[in-house]
Amino acid sequence: MPGRRSLALALCCTLGVALSSLSLPARSQSGGIVVGQSAVLSGPQAANGLLYARGIKLYVDSVNAAGGIAGKPVRLVTLDDGYDPERCKENTRRLLEQDKVVALFGYTGTGPTAACSPLAEAARVPLLAPLTGAPELREQAGRYLFHVRASYVDEMKKMVEYLTTVGVRDIGVVYQDDGFGRSGLKSAEAVLAGYQLKPAVVGTVAAKTYDPAQAVADVGAKAPGAIILATAGQASVNFIRAYLKSGKRAQFFGLSVVSSNQLLKELGPDTDGVVISQVVPSPWSRTTQIVREFQRDAEAAKDVEVNHTTLEGYIAARVLVEGLRRAGPEPTAEKLTQALENMRQLNLGGYEVGFAPGQRAGSRYVDLSLVRSNGRYVQ
Repeated sequence: MPGRRSLALALCCTLGVALSSLSLPARSQSGGIVVGQSAVLSGPQAANGLLYARGIKLYVDSVNAAGGIAGKPVRLVTLDDGYDPERCKENTRRLLEQDKVVALFGYTGTGPTAACSPLAEAARVPLLAPLTGAPELREQAGRYLFHVRASYVDEMKKMVEYLTTVGVRDIGVVYQDDGFGRSGLKSAEAVLAGYQLKPAVVGTVAAKTYDPAQAVADVGAKAPGAIILATAGQASVNFIRAYLKSGKRAQFFGLSVVSSNQLLKELGPDTDGVVISQVVPSPWSRTTQIVREFQRDAEAAKDVEVNHTTLEGYIAARVLVEGLRRAGPEPTAEKLTQALENMRQLNLGGYEVGFAPGQRAGSRYVDLSLVRSNGRYVQ
């Protein structure tokens, strides 16, 4: 459950195929509508992927239990890519060529999504709701890539707005040296420039090994008041742990993909005071309809961890199902694409998503939350 004090007060006190158009209806598996997902379900970056996939499955299961869409169940084919862009491409080719999916959906990570979006574009199959906020994927998106979440630029604007408001201007940036991290660094630099600032220091966490030693040495030498983390999963854990062990202190700000649950499990009390930008409402608050429905379905399922990432997956699945319903009783990739393009203002009960021709960023919702070591979030 979240804390009752305001976030501002708590923060002041405390100072993540080249295929032709698929114009035929989605292949039927026992009358089902086939949707394909490649996600990171194993390895050091798996925390977010597992939670996101579980939130997606939660809503898809509830839809199928109620009779599916026009009497047809949604058949979600989920494959593990281990956060490897090449494996993601192999999975995507299989989903397109063998499974004949009507949509690619719920991919995880900047690198895998960037590698696979050209395949979706060539096949003319929508790739909906990837778990990434990389601005490059929005700026360079073609017709078939649809984002449900806010971008990393939106998230960092919220962070820097808060920090400058309370007088903190020495802001360092730590990033993991891969496509996601470099995109996060670029976003941080752009946002800081809007406030006539530059990063006080930049630290790099090694790719694949997520060794934080160099980042700790570089950032520790400057000891900034706040550190924006363009890291996720094990990279986030490793840096925070090593930085605190060095005797240095700072206010850590993590993106929504920082993997807060993993931080809590592995760092325990050292998680206290980490600030995370969130792209969905608090999953513990019952003030919005979408959260109440999520909580209801999660309670019925009994095996769903209630957190921001599972809620985000649940919301993404709501958008997918609405698009499939609008695509008609025999959905095709093209019909679904058109349905999404015409989804100008979808109110899911306190969370709005909207697309249009040329507009593929469905939401800019961002809030900040403060993590407590007891698992509470002040949001």
